Amino acid sequence: MSTIKRKTNVKLSSQEDENENISTKGSYQSESSNNVSRILSSSVSGASSLVVLQLISRLATFGLHQIVLRYTDPATFGIASVQLELLLATILFLSREGFRCALMRGDDTIVVDNNNNSKEKTVLADSSKGSVQKITNLSYVPIPVGIITTFLACAFYVRYATEETFNTPYYVTSVVLYGLSAFGELIIEPLYITSMNNFIFKLRVSCEGIGVIVRCIITLALTLLGAQGNDKKNQNAFGILAFAVAQFAFTLIMMTGYIGYFVSKWDISLLMPRKLRDKNNKEFWFDSHLFGLAKTFTKQSLLKHILTEGDKMLIAWLSSTADQGIYAFVVNYGSLICRILFQPLEETGRTLFSKLLTNVDKNDEKMPNSQKKALFTSLKVLTTLIKFHILLGLLFICFATNYTGTLIDLLVGSVWSQSLAPLVLSAYCLYVPIMGVNGITEAFVAAVATEETLSILNYWLIAFSAGFVGSGLIFMKILKAGAFGLIAANAFNLSTRIIWSLNFIQKYFLKNRNYSKSEAQELQRMLSLSNLMPRLLVLISFFMAWIVTFWSNEHIGWATMGAKIKHIGIGGFCAIIVA
Repeated sequence: MSTIKRKTNVKLSSQEDENENISTKGSYQSESSNNVSRILSSSVSGASSLVVLQLISRLATFGLHQIVLRYTDPATFGIASVQLELLLATILFLSREGFRCALMRGDDTIVVDNNNNSKEKTVLADSSKGSVQKITNLSYVPIPVGIITTFLACAFYVRYATEETFNTPYYVTSVVLYGLSAFGELIIEPLYITSMNNFIFKLRVSCEGIGVIVRCIITLALTLLGAQGNDKKNQNAFGILAFAVAQFAFTLIMMTGYIGYFVSKWDISLLMPRKLRDKNNKEFWFDSHLFGLAKTFTKQSLLKHILTEGDKMLIAWLSSTADQGIYAFVVNYGSLICRILFQPLEETGRTLFSKLLTNVDKNDEKMPNSQKKALFTSLKVLTTLIKFHILLGLLFICFATNYTGTLIDLLVGSVWSQSLAPLVLSAYCLYVPIMGVNGITEAFVAAVATEETLSILNYWLIAFSAGFVGSGLIFMKILKAGAFGLIAANAFNLSTRIIWSLNFIQKYFLKNRNYSKSEAQELQRMLSLSNLMPRLLVLISFFMAWIVTFWSNEHIGWATMGAKIKHIGIGGFCAIIVA
């Protein structure tokens, strides 16, 4: 078990002791049943915390947007929510995502050890401290990479902005602030890696939770203040600057929280880069295996970024800023469940699978029972999450699609509800379950795939990227399907990626590992489509509920408050029957 020194004069909470501290009495126990249970328990606790964080974050942001929309024109909202958010995501994704994926797969967990000597100039690479130092050294690489990425991305945004975008008040200032925000998050990346590898989820929840609240307050305050000084074009006086200043404040809070926590509770000297040495006393900074894995993941990051943020790229390329604002409005509603629930499950699942399956297949000997237990536990968690996403998706498909107009009319009024927004949001509801299943299956692939498999996946990602861009151009430019076409292209893209991931998962678990006949049959049963899909009666009940709510939407509608109450009541009754 790898170790790192923490300050001893700080009293830790019982929860932190449970999640962060592992007894040093025994030797490395990653194959024991207790370790499997501890990792599973910590991951479930972490997932719960991250879901709460996303719930607070997204609901606060969602509520904020309902007010901001009344004081912001679509063009301004489109630039802030599409173009500047894309700038932030591009810098962060390309600079750190590959290293995060690689360093979360470290073999060991960093724990308390008061006997470590932080004065050593070099660390033996094969020691327990060396395992930690390998991760620590590489966790600093995103910072210099981020300097280059931030400069190039910001320069591109300023140089190649359209005339309409460039003439937006405070555009260049906002680009600079978003760039500084991205780089600020990269500065604390080593601390983030350390906290996640130690299951210190509360730190992230606290920092991001406070940061989101402050960001919402600043955005709202500056938007309301700017609304009082509208210019001749009736644009908000501050416009996109309100979003940029708020994002920069969020980053400052993140930096203060992470740095303050580690300065007060950890020996910072042991979180600094130090040279490693092998058995032949040859010194080096980066472990070749981890560095190679990080480079492989980074190559994937470029392709995944195109696939993940491709909708924003396409709509920014093929649409006006006003159209971008309408699309951002729909995504603000449609992606709410994805941000609140799917993202925490994906992040926690990736950490869980990487920790549980670290030592599986490391030797050619007969697999011990502890590794088999970890394998079956991982598959049970994976299949349960897939089934959960399918059931949740059926709720969106059979209920939410017929209530988008009602929701929009209640929240932001007839200006939006009488537009194409309800129909586009209904189409987005069909896309929700595809996002959920893709997220958890790709999290598993990222957690356990070998470097060779990841290299092969890079070529597939090129094909997926080409397929997405091609289908997007066909739907949006040739068929003139607009936002509907963009959603269809996204659904096609993620569906192909799900097929690839499921094929990998099946091969991974059914690989020859000297299973008994009963174990092999159980694995096949768990991986079968019949086990993943709901029962026929459940599917029929969902289908009948869709027919009833569709009829209600068409004939009762939501034009008046009385009609809305009847329509919602029918949906509630159908939901009870389905449940």
